[in-house]
Amino acid sequence: MYSGVKYSRKIIYVFSKLAPALTLIFCASAVLLFFSAAPVKRSQFSKLAIVYYSDTPISEDGIRGIKEGLKNHGYEESKNYKAYVYSAHSDSAALNGIIDAVVSEDYDLVFTISTPALQAALKKIKKTPIIFSSTGDPIGAGAGKSFAQHEANVTGICSLSDFSGMVSLVREIAPGVKKIGTIFCPSEINSVLYKQHLEKAAREKGITLEAVGASTAGEAVDAAESLCAGRGVEIICQIADNLSAASFATIIKASGAARIPVFGFVSSDAKHGAALSYAKDYYQGGIDSAKLAARVLNGESPAGIPFEYISKTTLIINKKAALACGLKIPESVYGRADSVIE
Repeated sequence: MYSGVKYSRKIIYVFSKLAPALTLIFCASAVLLFFSAAPVKRSQFSKLAIVYYSDTPISEDGIRGIKEGLKNHGYEESKNYKAYVYSAHSDSAALNGIIDAVVSEDYDLVFTISTPALQAALKKIKKTPIIFSSTGDPIGAGAGKSFAQHEANVTGICSLSDFSGMVSLVREIAPGVKKIGTIFCPSEINSVLYKQHLEKAAREKGITLEAVGASTAGEAVDAAESLCAGRGVEIICQIADNLSAASFATIIKASGAARIPVFGFVSSDAKHGAALSYAKDYYQGGIDSAKLAARVLNGESPAGIPFEYISKTTLIINKKAALACGLKIPESVYGRADSVIE
């Protein structure tokens, strides 16, 4: 009996020494469980920056999509977030100045629209979450090694176009076409990438791509006139980049004078004179990027969120523009159109 009491006292003594450590372990486990199971918003009111490179329909659609997407996830402007919108007006020096200003401010999250805006942000924003959109090649822009392995503070929506689908449309609408054309910007990595993708897709269908480079608005005028004069281009399939978006009216003017139809890779191209657009929906891209932003604002790390593609592609036909250049679009294509502009 004596030995049993002695043994019990020993157990009590040992437990009394371990109790503080056991209590600490229990509390730490409870805290970890709480935060892993129930992410908490960083603050009741979020301060957001939206940075874009050029004033184009792509940027406008992206901004509208971001705000609509945030609303869909319970974030209403002025109620629980404030968005500060910055445009570089196609000026690289201005873009760098904007990023410097953003770094100096206490933003909860930064949206970038366009590849140049993402590249500028990647160089200087190392901790604040970055959500990109309207970027065709985020890996080439330096955002990571793959869609799953990327910079810890970055995630976003890739806007790579469906080049094979576009060339298939060309073949369906104009089976005898031998040469298509496009203008590209050598200084925009996304533009060079798009040109390469379009060239590959065309080659696979037995079509030659005539590509003319331009780096400024003035050069875009000359490039458009050159593309439409004596090069044998039968359809212009205009890739999406910042320069062509800003100079699209110039392309339409030159192609209209030569009666060469334009197929665009931006939804709004059909509204602005293209015979059709087969495009990633940049408004939807903004909505998709806002979905990722909501996850980050709710406490999730961007490091664990893979990049995604824009979830919607649209076909829009401008009937008047097609007829003006003598292009007859089959009923089978009209039947697949998301919208027809009469």
